[in-house]
Amino acid sequence: MSKFIYYIYEVIGVEIPAFRIRQWGYGKGAGERNLYLLSLPLKVLANKATIDRWTRTNREGYQRPPLESRLKGKGRASILKYLLEEAGIFPTSVLLNVRCKLDFKEEINLTEKISFGKLIIPDDEKLWIIDGQHRLEALKRIISIRPELDNYPVPITLMDLEDKFLEMLMFYIVNTRQKKIPTDIAYKHMQKMVEKVKIEEKFEWVKNVLLGPEEERKGIAALIVELIASDENSPFYNRITFAGEDKEPEHLIDDLVLETYTAKILKEKTFEIMDPERVASLLIDYWSAIKDLYPSCFKEGESKQYTLLKHTGVASFMYLFPTLYGYCVSEGEVSKEKMKELLGYLKEEVDEINNPDFRRAIDEEWWSSAHGPSIAKMTGEKVFREISKYFAEKISIVLKKKRSVTVTNG
Repeated sequence: MSKFIYYIYEVIGVEIPAFRIRQWGYGKGAGERNLYLLSLPLKVLANKATIDRWTRTNREGYQRPPLESRLKGKGRASILKYLLEEAGIFPTSVLLNVRCKLDFKEEINLTEKISFGKLIIPDDEKLWIIDGQHRLEALKRIISIRPELDNYPVPITLMDLEDKFLEMLMFYIVNTRQKKIPTDIAYKHMQKMVEKVKIEEKFEWVKNVLLGPEEERKGIAALIVELIASDENSPFYNRITFAGEDKEPEHLIDDLVLETYTAKILKEKTFEIMDPERVASLLIDYWSAIKDLYPSCFKEGESKQYTLLKHTGVASFMYLFPTLYGYCVSEGEVSKEKMKELLGYLKEEVDEINNPDFRRAIDEEWWSSAHGPSIAKMTGEKVFREISKYFAEKISIVLKKKRSVTVTNG
């Protein structure tokens, strides 16, 4: 295996001076880990360091692309401005990982857990950025302005975690303990934790410390949305914009919206104990029924004219789902056809509801951005729950009428 060439020192060598620190925790399965403290020139990092970005084709990734707002501009958050016009010093290290066990030649033993020596990094191994991608990206971009920054010494904390899940876990811990990571990618982290913890006992501490009931629901919700997006029978098949992706013309909805309200559904005991595959199947039937009733709202090029697949519509229908499922159970049939029948009652006119916006037919015009009632365009959890409450009330009124007619005719 070829060696990773190091350029900082006067002579080119294959052995990098580094401190090795051994740290440990007491969580079940946590164990002891090596940390290597060293410095690398920017030109080496520009060539070797990369991020494992989450995309539709790389669902094992765990990061988003860097935010341009952090790199450009004249604000206090601009890293380029900090480098060119201010101190330009980064005293905190960049956290990297190599996905193999590293060879460390100890020269001086300082304490039982701290030593100094030479570190060898295989030339064919990537340096995976766990924390510090914005700093490195800014430094890389500025080389064209300041070529001497090729040799800018970057302080590094290096890990040698062979398990990619542990790498993702470290990213999650670093970013959630000191700052909040974007919610959309957080759901993906929860998903991986749920999947891993259920399989491997050595990650029991993750379940005990990081994976509480809310986090577990988020992880399962992310899995359910992936199942919905990948099922050819789903109205959202290949039509969901996932975290880090550009929105394409055929996309109808962002993954975060569906994940958020799927997680809320999972608070219900009925769905909490249900297999994710079953919940996904039910939601596919549910949204397929909605699509049949409101086809224009799902058509490419037309969906933006309606609020049904915007936050208001999605949240309202997702809040309605547990109630509608209960109606199906009471009717003795849980199917797309039964859901469509019950949801179709929304299109009927009733006088018994005190809000006039819901007495009228809840048809495509009701969801129209141009012609629908104001409440169909309003936002906020209180509004979403109010809409779902009136939807449930309307379905209940029409259902009772039809049952009454059936009994009378019987």
